[in-house]
Amino acid sequence: MKRSFIATFVFILAAVVLCCCSKADNPVQITSLKLDVSELSLQVGETYRLVVTTRPEDAPVTVKWSSSDVKAVTVDQTGLVTQVAEGDATVTALYGSYRATCKVSSVGLERNGLWDFSEALSAPLSEDMIYSRNVVLNAERRIMQGFDITPSGAVYYSQISSDGQSVLICRADGPGLDAKDEVMTMKYFGHGTQIVAEETDDGVYIWLNSNASETDGEYGNNLSFSRVKFEAGMTYENYAGDTFFLNRDGQYDQQVAVDFENRRLLVGSRKSGVRHFWIFDLDEVLELPMKEMTVSVTTASGQENRSVTGRDLNECKVLGNFSVPAGTDKDTDVYSYSHQGHEVCGDYVYFYEGNAVEDGNMFASRAYVTTFDYSGDIVVPRTEVSAIADRAALNSFGLTTTGYAEGESLKVKAGKLYLGVACRNDASSTRYANILVYDGLMPE
Repeated sequence: MKRSFIATFVFILAAVVLCCCSKADNPVQITSLKLDVSELSLQVGETYRLVVTTRPEDAPVTVKWSSSDVKAVTVDQTGLVTQVAEGDATVTALYGSYRATCKVSSVGLERNGLWDFSEALSAPLSEDMIYSRNVVLNAERRIMQGFDITPSGAVYYSQISSDGQSVLICRADGPGLDAKDEVMTMKYFGHGTQIVAEETDDGVYIWLNSNASETDGEYGNNLSFSRVKFEAGMTYENYAGDTFFLNRDGQYDQQVAVDFENRRLLVGSRKSGVRHFWIFDLDEVLELPMKEMTVSVTTASGQENRSVTGRDLNECKVLGNFSVPAGTDKDTDVYSYSHQGHEVCGDYVYFYEGNAVEDGNMFASRAYVTTFDYSGDIVVPRTEVSAIADRAALNSFGLTTTGYAEGESLKVKAGKLYLGVACRNDASSTRYANILVYDGLMPE
């Protein structure tokens, strides 16, 4: 009896095992495998979920997905296709000996804001290039650091105060007018590079770097930027208004540029000789919640941990990011001269570099402009600003007798490029703020 029971149990167990093995070893039989589309065109970042159909339609199959080039196109095991970069790939669905494919191609994003200034920059200095000539700022022995022009025609300048402690924001009613008297003082904010003037219904707001550290009596290496209403005669310390942070990987020297028409915000920063650029949607930045953040700065009294309420751009989607390492060959390499400013216009970033290089008692000044897309590809090559290199012409047009012409900030507005140029004659003379203007060409 016992032997009979054991024999029966073994027989049943063997039957179960054989049945299971049979199902595992023999996949569901189908006669066809197809995808809902055989070709796709996607923009970078766009997705599409492919749908598998079989015959018979209700066959319980699980396909394996793959991409021929995962650097351009990825696909997960649910059939979700993502165009991760420009390029083409074939996505394959595989089940047993059956396969179905879809060719995926990238389509270029519709871009705007690209202006080619290379031809204009290569031209010799002329009278119609001089938008604003020999403007005197509040601290007459300090050069201009930045500028902006509002739609109403007012010009705002930034410079370092005589004692090196403050950024002075100076206002003039228009080009060529002195900007000595209408001044706002931003103490311990930073170096004043790269300001933006935003004209609104309730006044003009200045975007500039803030929360700086002290080095050799002057302030720079800032860790934030602020948006402050311009009020002549006012003095602020460290930061004011709305304050914004983007402290990626220990980067510092936050410098902001804004394209209000296309709603873009660009933050430039640096670390270890490399310039970094981050592009955001301006409206998304302004919608970020306010939060308490701690910023550690060096003051004349030592290290200070400062609690600041602001907006954290680390929580905002990045539209583009690239880095520019310092060059070594001044004739050919981007960023082989000092960075003097950057601008965002539409889908492009304009980079300004240059120096007034001492040549005995005279100067051999150089400046260059390079245009990048959001991924860091150069779309308009590095072009020398011929007018700044022409010492005789600079003298002839009354800008400088010594050739001292230091590039300082740039703006792109309505197809025109405005270049700031700080000039002086001898070391004891007044410093002058000049702005050159160039017409761009829209590439076909």
